[in-house]
Amino acid sequence: MHALQNVINFKTAQKIPVARIPAALNSILPEDIRVLKAEEKGASFNSRFDAKSKDYEYLIYNANILPPVLRKLVWHVKPKLDLMAIRKAAKILEGKHDFSSFCASGSDDKDFVRTIYKLIIRKRNLILWEGPKLSVISFKFVGDGFLYKMVRNLVGTLVEVGLGKIGLEKLRVILAAKDRRRAGRTAPPQGLCLVKVNY
Repeated sequence: MHALQNVINFKTAQKIPVARIPAALNSILPEDIRVLKAEEKGASFNSRFDAKSKDYEYLIYNANILPPVLRKLVWHVKPKLDLMAIRKAAKILEGKHDFSSFCASGSDDKDFVRTIYKLIIRKRNLILWEGPKLSVISFKFVGDGFLYKMVRNLVGTLVEVGLGKIGLEKLRVILAAKDRRRAGRTAPPQGLCLVKVNY
């Protein structure tokens, strides 16, 4: 999974100026993690529990041959997906539901009710450098919070809808079942990105 914007908070007794914290942390972090900005917040601020919503995007490359440059950014699904069926299924998942059927084992969550404000399925083009447009299917999720591997489990199930393996009525049954074993596969991690945390 990737993240364009993630937010953490911590308390420190060090006297380092806030403006110098990104450079200090980046000097010891692995190269695939970078601190872009630091700011001082009140003592009661909690980056996890104060978030109002989060935006995730999942990308699928739906064609026979995957351009190698995309291999770490998308899920390569070769069979043609029925986007109309996927969009209809997405409408079933929008709103406030118990998403137990889409929570992976190993979660420490006790409450499985979440609200998906928007679930937008669309085709869009990626342009890398000055190369050709690379068409991908984008699954954009905006919700008040997400369970462990929830987005990947939802995408995996929606792909099975797009392949004709799960119908709309069966999806409703899966959602109501509150049983992870009833839902579709877990989509691989490389297509997922946490785009934004909203406060």
